[in-house]
Amino acid sequence: MDKNMVEKITKEVVARYSKKSDALAGKQKILAIFMGGDRNLTDVIFATKKISENYETKILLTKSAEKIIGFEKLSGIKAEIIRDDGNQNPTEISSWADMLIIPVMTLNGLTKIAGLVPDSLISNIIIGCLERGIPIVAVRDSIWCSCYTPPPSNSPLYKKVEEYIGQIKNYGIKVISANELAGEVSGSPSTAFSSNREVKITMSSAGKVFDSKSKIGGPSLETSKSSFKFKTIVGDECPAFTKPEIECVECGKCVEKKSGSVQTIVAAGADRISARDTKNIGDQIAPLIDHTLLKANATQEEIGKLCEEARKYSFASVCVNPGYVSLSSKLLAGSPIKVAVVIGFPLGATTTMAKVIEARDAIANGADEIDMVINVGALKSGNYQLVLDDIKAIREATRGKILKVILETAYLTKDEKIKACQLSKEAGADFVKTSTGFGPSGATVEDIQLMRATVGPTMGIKASGGIRTQEDAIKMVAAGATRIGASASVAIVTGKTEKK
Repeated sequence: MDKNMVEKITKEVVARYSKKSDALAGKQKILAIFMGGDRNLTDVIFATKKISENYETKILLTKSAEKIIGFEKLSGIKAEIIRDDGNQNPTEISSWADMLIIPVMTLNGLTKIAGLVPDSLISNIIIGCLERGIPIVAVRDSIWCSCYTPPPSNSPLYKKVEEYIGQIKNYGIKVISANELAGEVSGSPSTAFSSNREVKITMSSAGKVFDSKSKIGGPSLETSKSSFKFKTIVGDECPAFTKPEIECVECGKCVEKKSGSVQTIVAAGADRISARDTKNIGDQIAPLIDHTLLKANATQEEIGKLCEEARKYSFASVCVNPGYVSLSSKLLAGSPIKVAVVIGFPLGATTTMAKVIEARDAIANGADEIDMVINVGALKSGNYQLVLDDIKAIREATRGKILKVILETAYLTKDEKIKACQLSKEAGADFVKTSTGFGPSGATVEDIQLMRATVGPTMGIKASGGIRTQEDAIKMVAAGATRIGASASVAIVTGKTEKK
């Protein structure tokens, strides 16, 4: 082998190993971009402060953000503050970060990101991070100015904004709320099973749990901690998110009003949550569900009903076979509901070219998300290059769309599940997914936990197969799933038993 080639490969290996070592040591570099929004600033500043205590952080302030926020409000954050003074190099800044967060995102910023408009320092940095493929998390709270009430969800303006949000999600940007920010960056559901502890936390206390080390809202992410302390105050309004030194009232409504905090508690290791009022749990789960109908004898009328239910309950998407993509796309036109399609389904044993053509045809017919089945036989044969090339080819054919990789975990050993997750992540997929629903068994809590531990906190995980009740879905989300694939979606969100 050529000496120069050997040296090049050696340098690349050393560089990757060093980066991995830094990540394991908690030395990830976080770049936070503050735009000029003014809604929920207390929440995002508090979350950014928490993030800066665990990661090397830089904050980039736009000129409008500097006027609205000011430097004094950021004084408690352990970060280097960069001003957009016209002299900054976007390539240099975007190349520094291991992760980009946008704690304050304005409507102007959203439209530029969605349109990939490279007309400013901020746009160029974000586009640079997208090109590098680093994780990006954006907070949506400040899109609407605090000086007026956001428009109703059925208004053309609101729908257009949701369309922009859907577009940046297609780029791989994760869009969350302000109170989810610290947990999204700092927490990982994999910590839930890294120690043998059982923690029961009431929903009314979930917003402001703290331990003797952190002394701040939200759970300690140290898995060695097994006890939490609580304080409460009495009052009509819950001030816990705006005043970290106090605790929330025992109202039992955190599942409805503080879903981000609840998710953070789960990420820290809680494996059970109790609540006084659970009537709105279905509303929290619905946006995570791909409403699915993949049976061979599905009729057009049944697809129509599927789409109607998706609109009614605000599911994330409908998931259908390729033959029904066009119909579903037409029935859901004008709504934020996506159309997901299965590719190489259900065996995954078709050729890569067949999958590529199938995926491109589905996108041409209106598909927003692609759920492809891996070549299970190749994986079990140890032909990892074939599996990787197969996923990469579909990834290349579906740029701009969400790609989920179905592993069919029922056929795989633990080591094979880990390898399949690693290959999917290496290929640039957005999600790993457990099952087709046509295999010998479906999703399990143990598999979701293993997948989350393997892919890390930023990649999506879809639990699919055999999820028929609200309790099943809650368990999967608690284990680390960020999407649920189910045909029993209505029963899940309503809490009722599905009629056979």
